[in-house]
Amino acid sequence: MFLCFDEKLQMSWRHRKFKANRNVGGRITVLSVFFIILALAVMIKLFSLQILSVDYYNALASGQHELYQKLFPERGSIYVSEEENGKKTLFPLVTNQEEELLYAVPKEIENPEETAKKLIEIIGPLAEEQKIEEVEKQLFADISPDLDPKLVSEIKENRRVKWREEQTKKEMANLSGILANKELSYKPIKHRLTKEETEKIKNLNIKGLYFKSETWRFYPESGVGGQVFGFWGFEGDNRVGRYGLEGYFDDILSGKFGELYGERDALGNIIAVGKSSIKEKVDGSDLVLTLDRAIQYKACQSLYQAVDYFKAQGGSVVVMEPKTGAILAMCGAPDFNPDKYGEAEDMAVYNNPAIFSAYEPGSVFKMMTMAAAIDTDKVQPETVYEDTGQVVIGPDEIKNYNDKIYGRQNMVGVLDNSINTGAIFAMRQTGRKVFAKYVKDFGFGELSGIELDKEVKGDISNLDKRGEIYPATASFGQGITVTPIQLAAAYSAIANGGKLMRPYIVSQIVSPSGEAKNFLPQETRRVISSKTALMLSGMMVSVVENGHGAKAAVSGYRVAGKTGTAQVAKKNGVGYSDEVTVTFAGFAPFSNPRFTMVVMIDRPQWGKEAAVISAPIFADIAKFILQYYNVAYDK
Repeated sequence: MFLCFDEKLQMSWRHRKFKANRNVGGRITVLSVFFIILALAVMIKLFSLQILSVDYYNALASGQHELYQKLFPERGSIYVSEEENGKKTLFPLVTNQEEELLYAVPKEIENPEETAKKLIEIIGPLAEEQKIEEVEKQLFADISPDLDPKLVSEIKENRRVKWREEQTKKEMANLSGILANKELSYKPIKHRLTKEETEKIKNLNIKGLYFKSETWRFYPESGVGGQVFGFWGFEGDNRVGRYGLEGYFDDILSGKFGELYGERDALGNIIAVGKSSIKEKVDGSDLVLTLDRAIQYKACQSLYQAVDYFKAQGGSVVVMEPKTGAILAMCGAPDFNPDKYGEAEDMAVYNNPAIFSAYEPGSVFKMMTMAAAIDTDKVQPETVYEDTGQVVIGPDEIKNYNDKIYGRQNMVGVLDNSINTGAIFAMRQTGRKVFAKYVKDFGFGELSGIELDKEVKGDISNLDKRGEIYPATASFGQGITVTPIQLAAAYSAIANGGKLMRPYIVSQIVSPSGEAKNFLPQETRRVISSKTALMLSGMMVSVVENGHGAKAAVSGYRVAGKTGTAQVAKKNGVGYSDEVTVTFAGFAPFSNPRFTMVVMIDRPQWGKEAAVISAPIFADIAKFILQYYNVAYDK
């Protein structure tokens, strides 16, 4: 009995021991799995730190122990040269100005809503005035014009006030949301603060608001041709020159960035004996222009007034020194304010029409046709032909302006009366191949080479096509496209005794050290003989004194010029619309030309003739230039 009991005890003990051993084994297995997982986690973390994130931690360590800073160069300025009391001085048209940027560090802002409210009270709803102008038409669209004017005024003001209140609430909510976003480490709030705004915000003593000085372009004079300058704008995070001079000379104006590198201690101070290096920045070079400030201002104001008066889509004026190619004035309309380039409604306004807008020039091109014919001795000014009012080429019938018939005419009369059939007659005497050669020699179909961004070549490819219709229409300026700068250069070649000069607008590039690189006049080629040029000049004087160019005359001077009225091709490229471009090109005085000028007005709503629109604008600017230069009368 005792034996059996003992055996039972032993069996019970063995069972417990086996069970305990089994429990211990299970625990060991669990622990082993745990440590394996832990080891794998550590290995994965080490792999992530040492392999995948090595660049990040190297950069972090570098940020703690090293200093790297980009040194920004100062952008070059743009000047014109002026003479005062016998001394030449430089007047800045584009320079730099330091202005304040307000930015926030949201994680430091303690009360976003209150901060937003105080900021909006000082800086106002962003772009409020621009927006109110855009929405006013919608705000007032339903107001009846039959209402009492006083009532209309009250309604409008109430709606303006309500709109401003709604806009302020939206701006406050938006700004409050930005300031409450603790994940943002930096957020610009407003660029170009006024001094008054800066002082008021500083006086608030709000933690998390900071200021940073920024360089912006400054334009001491407005209304002198934004399209010539272009602008210094943003391309991603970088600032680059765009369009005009800023785009063409961006590398030269920008200068070169510098770099500062040094080692820092634990407190962030530079270690004097540590590794360090500095690469000096190089400031941008300055440009000195050929523009005459007084002529530029006069030309621009005359153009803007004319475009507005005739309700035209646009226009351009180019004034050029024929003997050198120097540009004295260049304006386009509509223009933009480069100081506020971001407010332009249409990016197309950035393009300078004098170099970018290729158009069918109309009868101003007859001078090129006559130049080719006279220079090859195929016609003379007194050569006559019989005008029947039309020329038939295959299925096409070409007529004179207003279907007029002039009968027996010489080449002077062809230009005086701007006879299309006469231009075709001259082209036929020359021959289409020789005619095309002269057109190309005058610089059409190629870039003029002027130092401005976005210049186009125009299109004279029709002259290479088969069929007489193409040179026939080109002879009076249809079916081909040119730019005002090309016309100015071509007419200057006539004024300059037959020599074509390359147009240029920059006379000097001045390095930060003061070293100047001068640009000198460059003759491109001789296009016609001096004899031909003199004959053409005399014929152009007749156009002003006896023909369609009468309104371009300036009392006391012999002015040479030619009108051009051209129909605008339809948008689908088939046929012509009722819209026109009107151009006057010429120079003065005849005896010793001081300037060449091209005035082009694009699609005026009324007038619609160069003799009525472009010629008087030419006369207005020409009179100013002749008096400004104190040119002696030659008549």
